[in-house]
Amino acid sequence: MSQKVEKDNDVDLFTIVKEGQSPKLSPKSESFLEYQIAYKEVDQEFYIRVSKNSSSGLFSNSWVRLEAIFTLLDDQVGKTLKSTALKPIITGGSSNSCGFLAAILRTISILDPVPDNVFLHQVSERYEVVKTELRALASNPD
Repeated sequence: MSQKVEKDNDVDLFTIVKEGQSPKLSPKSESFLEYQIAYKEVDQEFYIRVSKNSSSGLFSNSWVRLEAIFTLLDDQVGKTLKSTALKPIITGGSSNSCGFLAAILRTISILDPVPDNVFLHQVSERYEVVKTELRALASNPD
């Protein structure tokens, strides 16, 4: 596990375990997003966040609990959803945050695009496998 530690509100400590890049949802965009997955020792949970945008566009860099994402998406299997379906689990007021997180969730194979509409999503066929892998990481963060 990486030893890079981030402070959120100078109180909660997060240990970054994975960082990556993700393309944005728009096929016209050449810019990318950066994301982080981190472990929070205090509650022994994993979190994800958008950490950087290579171009313009405000977003929330608040941490989102992976289990909150799983709970939300477990009820969406077999359905088509917009990025705004993620709004209940995202803090911050930027309208970009939902779309940016959705793009990252596609990159890590939690979501897939809906055929013929790049801005709509469906729960990935690999969702259960990825969820199991992330939960296994949570049970042994070291």
